[in-house]
Amino acid sequence: MEVETVELILTAVAGPASGVAVALLCLSGFGWFLVKHLLPQQEKALDKVLADSAADRKLFERSITTVTRRLDKIEDDLSAIRLKV
Repeated sequence: MEVETVELILTAVAGPASGVAVALLCLSGFGWFLVKHLLPQQEKALDKVLADSAADRKLFERSITTVTRRLDKIEDDLSAIRLKV
């Protein structure tokens, strides 16, 4: 290669456009890391939270149903006591 060609290439590589190229390379590298490593871990954690939440909701529903049945029985007992008094 001629000296002028090498100087032209070095000037182009060291110019303002190289900053854009480096920024694009860094962004693409971060994007790859995000898609390959961070997002799958977050998805697994979210799935676990949702599964735990579903179990908690079932337990809460059973508890509320039991309390409602007991409250209905107490109301029936109170109605019977009112009639006697």
